[in-house]
Amino acid sequence: MKLGSVCVLVGLAVIVGCGIWAVKRAPVESVPEDADPEVKMQMLEDMKAEYPDDPNLYFTLGNVYYDELMLDDARSNFEKAIDLDPKFNKARVNLATLLMEIDEVDSARSLLEEAIGIDEKDVKAYTNLGLLYYSESDLAKAVKYFARALEIDSTCVEAHYNLGFAFAESGLLLEAIREWRKVIDLEPEGEIAEQARMSLERTEKLLKQ
Repeated sequence: MKLGSVCVLVGLAVIVGCGIWAVKRAPVESVPEDADPEVKMQMLEDMKAEYPDDPNLYFTLGNVYYDELMLDDARSNFEKAIDLDPKFNKARVNLATLLMEIDEVDSARSLLEEAIGIDEKDVKAYTNLGLLYYSESDLAKAVKYFARALEIDSTCVEAHYNLGFAFAESGLLLEAIREWRKVIDLEPEGEIAEQARMSLERTEKLLKQ
């Protein structure tokens, strides 16, 4: 089963700081957002010589490699970020997402469960666990984890969007419609809103038949 999400990978923006204040910080924010990906990669790679212990540098570089579908490089950088900061959940969640894409599902599950163990309010970890169980057609667990994410943050559009699919697959069409309407209310523009509108329209037509 395909993952029912247009927004799986999380935390791709440059994040400054992850809790190890003694580490010398790389100036990752100096890399222009609109720069060519190869330029970004080279600038970040060059920083490793001076900032070899900054987990955020490896995390940021992993995200750039991931965006360019260079998954081996992305994986090694996410793993390095976690090695440097074992509590770096953003790197852990993104690595889990990558592993889901290459069918290393058990490893992804372990990482996400570790993330929740570190921070029981990690919305992205719960959302991605929901996606993982959705991909395995375990709809009850998918609903459980999406719902848990929304208990923590009721504005998480990805959780609402994917919970809609889990409800729809379970035959709970009214509940699915409710979730997709919530997506549109929270984020009326963009790809996820457009996908929610399409799903909403199809489901409403089914109910009218």
